[in-house]
Amino acid sequence: MAEQKVQQQQPQEPKTFIGKAWGMMWKVIGLLFISLVLSLLIEYVGIALWWPDEGWKHSKDMLDTELGWLDDGFKQSLVLSSPGATIGVILDTSFDWLFVKTGLADLSRNAPAIAANKGTTAYVATAYLIAEDYILATMFVTMTFMIRLSILVLSIPLFILSIMTASVDGLMRRDIRKFGAGRESSFIYHRAKMMIVPLIFAPWVLYLAAPISIHPQLILIPCAISLGVAIVITIATFKKYL
Repeated sequence: MAEQKVQQQQPQEPKTFIGKAWGMMWKVIGLLFISLVLSLLIEYVGIALWWPDEGWKHSKDMLDTELGWLDDGFKQSLVLSSPGATIGVILDTSFDWLFVKTGLADLSRNAPAIAANKGTTAYVATAYLIAEDYILATMFVTMTFMIRLSILVLSIPLFILSIMTASVDGLMRRDIRKFGAGRESSFIYHRAKMMIVPLIFAPWVLYLAAPISIHPQLILIPCAISLGVAIVITIATFKKYL
Protein backbone atom coordinates (compact mmCIF):
# COMPACT_ATOMS: atom_id res chain seq x y z
CA MET A 1 0.00 0.00 0.00
CA ALA A 2 2.78 2.40 0.90
CA GLU A 3 4.59 1.71 -2.39
CA GLN A 4 1.38 2.35 -4.34
CA LYS A 5 0.91 5.71 -2.60
CA VAL A 6 4.50 6.68 -3.38
CA GLN A 7 3.98 5.75 -7.03
CA GLN A 8 0.76 7.76 -7.18
CA GLN A 9 2.46 10.80 -5.65
CA GLN A 10 5.33 10.79 -8.16
CA PRO A 11 4.94 13.69 -10.61
CA GLN A 12 4.23 12.80 -14.20
CA GLU A 13 6.85 13.55 -16.81
CA PRO A 14 6.06 16.63 -18.91
CA LYS A 15 4.82 15.92 -22.42
CA THR A 16 7.15 16.53 -25.32
CA PHE A 17 6.34 18.93 -28.14
CA ILE A 18 5.32 16.01 -30.37
CA GLY A 19 3.04 14.66 -27.64
CA LYS A 20 1.39 18.04 -27.15
CA ALA A 21 0.95 18.47 -30.91
CA TRP A 22 -0.56 14.98 -31.17
CA GLY A 23 -2.98 15.68 -28.35
CA MET A 24 -3.93 19.06 -29.82
CA MET A 25 -4.59 17.45 -33.21
CA TRP A 26 -7.07 14.99 -31.68
CA LYS A 27 -8.75 17.79 -29.75
CA VAL A 28 -9.26 19.75 -32.99
CA ILE A 29 -10.62 16.64 -34.73
CA GLY A 30 -13.00 16.07 -31.83
CA LEU A 31 -14.14 19.69 -31.96
CA LEU A 32 -14.81 19.42 -35.71
CA PHE A 33 -16.72 16.16 -35.23
CA ILE A 34 -18.87 17.70 -32.49
CA SER A 35 -19.60 20.71 -34.71
CA LEU A 36 -20.63 18.45 -37.60
CA VAL A 37 -22.90 16.32 -35.41
CA LEU A 38 -24.44 19.45 -33.87
CA SER A 39 -25.13 20.96 -37.30
CA LEU A 40 -26.76 17.70 -38.45
CA LEU A 41 -28.94 17.48 -35.34
CA ILE A 42 -30.07 21.08 -35.75
CA GLU A 43 -30.94 20.42 -39.39
CA TYR A 44 -32.92 17.28 -38.47
CA VAL A 45 -34.88 19.16 -35.83
CA GLY A 46 -35.46 21.97 -38.32
CA ILE A 47 -36.86 19.56 -40.92
CA ALA A 48 -39.17 18.06 -38.31
CA LEU A 49 -40.35 21.31 -36.69
CA TRP A 50 -39.24 24.57 -38.32
CA TRP A 51 -39.09 24.06 -42.10
CA PRO A 52 -40.99 20.82 -42.88
CA ASP A 53 -42.24 22.17 -46.21
CA GLU A 54 -38.73 22.90 -47.49
CA GLY A 55 -37.26 19.61 -46.32
CA TRP A 56 -33.84 18.87 -47.79
CA LYS A 57 -34.08 21.94 -50.05
CA HIS A 58 -33.24 24.12 -47.03
CA SER A 59 -29.78 22.55 -46.76
CA LYS A 60 -29.37 22.72 -50.55
CA ASP A 61 -30.12 26.47 -50.51
CA MET A 62 -27.55 26.90 -47.72
CA LEU A 63 -24.96 25.07 -49.83
CA ASP A 64 -25.61 27.29 -52.86
CA THR A 65 -25.40 30.45 -50.73
CA GLU A 66 -22.12 29.38 -49.12
CA LEU A 67 -20.67 28.54 -52.54
CA GLY A 68 -21.59 32.00 -53.80
CA TRP A 69 -19.86 33.68 -50.85
CA LEU A 70 -16.79 31.51 -51.35
CA ASP A 71 -16.52 32.44 -55.03
CA ASP A 72 -17.08 36.16 -54.39
CA GLY A 73 -14.98 36.69 -51.27
CA PHE A 74 -12.01 34.33 -51.58
CA LYS A 75 -10.46 34.90 -55.00
CA GLN A 76 -6.95 35.05 -53.47
CA SER A 77 -5.51 33.72 -50.23
CA LEU A 78 -2.21 33.34 -48.42
CA VAL A 79 -3.05 29.67 -47.87
CA LEU A 80 -4.08 28.70 -51.43
CA SER A 81 -3.29 30.37 -54.75
CA SER A 82 -6.79 29.76 -56.15
CA PRO A 83 -9.03 28.79 -53.23
CA GLY A 84 -12.31 28.78 -55.16
CA ALA A 85 -11.10 26.34 -57.80
CA THR A 86 -9.34 24.08 -55.29
CA ILE A 87 -12.33 23.84 -52.98
CA GLY A 88 -14.59 23.33 -55.99
CA VAL A 89 -12.59 20.25 -57.00
CA ILE A 90 -12.80 18.90 -53.44
CA LEU A 91 -16.57 19.42 -53.36
CA ASP A 92 -17.07 17.76 -56.73
CA THR A 93 -15.07 14.75 -55.58
CA SER A 94 -17.03 14.61 -52.30
CA PHE A 95 -20.35 14.85 -54.18
CA ASP A 96 -19.28 12.02 -56.46
CA TRP A 97 -18.35 9.79 -53.51
CA LEU A 98 -21.36 10.68 -51.33
CA PHE A 99 -24.10 10.78 -53.94
CA VAL A 100 -23.10 9.05 -57.17
CA LYS A 101 -20.85 6.13 -56.20
CA THR A 102 -23.03 5.22 -53.22
CA GLY A 103 -26.04 4.81 -55.52
CA LEU A 104 -28.08 7.57 -53.89
CA ALA A 105 -28.43 9.42 -57.20
CA ASP A 106 -30.01 6.44 -58.95
CA LEU A 107 -32.12 5.59 -55.92
CA SER A 108 -33.38 9.18 -55.66
CA ARG A 109 -34.49 9.16 -59.30
CA ASN A 110 -36.02 5.68 -59.37
CA ALA A 111 -37.35 5.31 -55.81
CA PRO A 112 -41.03 6.18 -56.61
CA ALA A 113 -41.18 3.63 -59.43
CA ILE A 114 -39.35 0.95 -57.44
CA ALA A 115 -41.61 1.47 -54.39
CA ALA A 116 -44.67 0.71 -56.53
CA ASN A 117 -43.43 -2.84 -57.10
CA LYS A 118 -43.14 -5.71 -54.64
CA GLY A 119 -40.16 -7.34 -53.00
CA THR A 120 -37.19 -6.40 -50.89
CA THR A 121 -36.09 -3.66 -53.29
CA ALA A 122 -39.49 -2.03 -52.97
CA TYR A 123 -39.20 -1.98 -49.18
CA VAL A 124 -35.77 -0.35 -49.45
CA ALA A 125 -37.15 2.26 -51.85
CA THR A 126 -40.10 2.94 -49.55
CA ALA A 127 -37.81 3.37 -46.56
CA TYR A 128 -35.68 5.75 -48.63
CA LEU A 129 -38.71 7.86 -49.59
CA ILE A 130 -39.67 8.12 -45.92
CA ALA A 131 -36.18 9.24 -44.88
CA GLU A 132 -35.28 11.07 -48.10
CA ASP A 133 -35.30 14.54 -46.56
CA TYR A 134 -32.92 13.47 -43.80
CA ILE A 135 -30.58 11.51 -46.11
CA LEU A 136 -30.22 14.32 -48.64
CA ALA A 137 -29.98 16.90 -45.85
CA THR A 138 -27.11 14.90 -44.32
CA MET A 139 -25.23 15.02 -47.60
CA PHE A 140 -25.79 18.74 -48.23
CA VAL A 141 -25.05 19.72 -44.62
CA THR A 142 -21.80 17.74 -44.78
CA MET A 143 -20.78 19.56 -47.95
CA THR A 144 -21.75 22.92 -46.41
CA PHE A 145 -19.64 21.97 -43.39
CA MET A 146 -16.67 21.34 -45.69
CA ILE A 147 -17.11 24.76 -47.33
CA ARG A 148 -17.29 26.53 -43.97
CA LEU A 149 -14.27 24.61 -42.72
CA SER A 150 -12.37 25.69 -45.84
CA ILE A 151 -13.33 29.32 -45.20
CA LEU A 152 -12.10 29.03 -41.61
CA VAL A 153 -8.77 27.60 -42.80
CA LEU A 154 -8.44 30.42 -45.32
CA SER A 155 -9.16 32.91 -42.50
CA ILE A 156 -6.30 31.70 -40.28
CA PRO A 157 -4.02 34.60 -41.43
CA LEU A 158 -6.67 37.01 -40.10
CA PHE A 159 -6.38 35.56 -36.60
CA ILE A 160 -2.58 35.42 -36.81
CA LEU A 161 -2.53 39.11 -37.74
CA SER A 162 -4.91 39.89 -34.87
CA ILE A 163 -2.73 37.98 -32.37
CA MET A 164 0.51 39.62 -33.55
CA THR A 165 -0.94 43.15 -33.54
CA ALA A 166 -2.53 42.64 -30.13
CA SER A 167 0.70 41.23 -28.68
CA VAL A 168 2.75 44.25 -29.80
CA ASP A 169 0.12 46.69 -28.54
CA GLY A 170 -0.18 44.84 -25.23
CA LEU A 171 3.59 44.85 -24.66
CA MET A 172 3.71 48.57 -25.35
CA ARG A 173 0.89 49.24 -22.90
CA ARG A 174 2.61 47.05 -20.30
CA ASP A 175 5.85 49.05 -20.63
CA ILE A 176 3.95 52.31 -20.31
CA ARG A 177 2.27 51.03 -17.16
CA LYS A 178 5.59 49.68 -15.85
CA PHE A 179 7.57 52.90 -16.25
CA GLY A 180 4.61 55.12 -15.39
CA ALA A 181 3.97 53.45 -12.01
CA GLY A 182 0.59 52.16 -13.13
CA ARG A 183 -1.54 49.95 -10.91
CA GLU A 184 -1.87 46.19 -11.37
CA SER A 185 -5.14 44.27 -11.48
CA SER A 186 -4.90 40.50 -11.25
CA PHE A 187 -8.71 40.29 -11.54
CA ILE A 188 -8.74 41.88 -15.02
CA TYR A 189 -5.69 39.85 -16.09
CA HIS A 190 -7.17 36.47 -15.16
CA ARG A 191 -10.60 37.28 -16.63
CA ALA A 192 -9.09 38.40 -19.94
CA LYS A 193 -6.78 35.36 -20.02
CA MET A 194 -9.77 33.05 -19.54
CA MET A 195 -11.43 34.49 -22.66
CA ILE A 196 -8.56 33.83 -25.08
CA VAL A 197 -9.11 30.11 -25.68
CA PRO A 198 -12.93 30.37 -26.05
CA LEU A 199 -12.51 33.21 -28.55
CA ILE A 200 -10.08 31.09 -30.58
CA PHE A 201 -12.47 28.16 -30.82
CA ALA A 202 -15.76 30.11 -30.92
CA PRO A 203 -15.79 30.52 -34.73
CA TRP A 204 -15.18 26.79 -35.18
CA VAL A 205 -18.35 25.98 -33.26
CA LEU A 206 -20.66 28.92 -34.01
CA TYR A 207 -19.97 29.17 -37.72
CA LEU A 208 -19.72 25.45 -38.47
CA ALA A 209 -22.93 24.56 -36.61
CA ALA A 210 -25.06 27.54 -37.69
CA PRO A 211 -28.42 26.26 -39.04
CA ILE A 212 -28.78 29.21 -41.44
CA SER A 213 -26.51 30.87 -43.95
CA ILE A 214 -24.45 33.55 -42.23
CA HIS A 215 -21.84 35.57 -44.07
CA PRO A 216 -18.45 34.54 -42.63
CA GLN A 217 -17.42 38.16 -42.08
CA LEU A 218 -20.24 38.57 -39.53
CA ILE A 219 -18.61 35.91 -37.32
CA LEU A 220 -14.92 35.90 -38.18
CA ILE A 221 -14.21 39.64 -37.95
CA PRO A 222 -15.96 40.16 -34.54
CA CYS A 223 -14.21 37.06 -33.16
CA ALA A 224 -10.81 38.24 -34.44
CA ILE A 225 -11.35 41.71 -32.94
CA SER A 226 -12.55 40.25 -29.63
CA LEU A 227 -9.55 37.91 -29.53
CA GLY A 228 -7.20 40.84 -30.15
CA VAL A 229 -8.82 42.88 -27.38
CA ALA A 230 -8.54 39.96 -24.93
CA ILE A 231 -4.85 39.50 -25.77
CA VAL A 232 -4.14 43.22 -25.42
CA ILE A 233 -5.77 43.33 -21.99
CA THR A 234 -4.02 40.12 -20.89
CA ILE A 235 -0.52 41.28 -21.85
CA ALA A 236 -1.08 44.89 -20.74
CA THR A 237 -2.24 43.83 -17.27
CA PHE A 238 0.47 41.19 -16.79
CA LYS A 239 2.56 41.84 -13.68
CA LYS A 240 5.19 44.53 -14.18
CA TYR A 241 8.07 42.64 -12.59
CA LEU A 242 8.80 38.92 -13.00
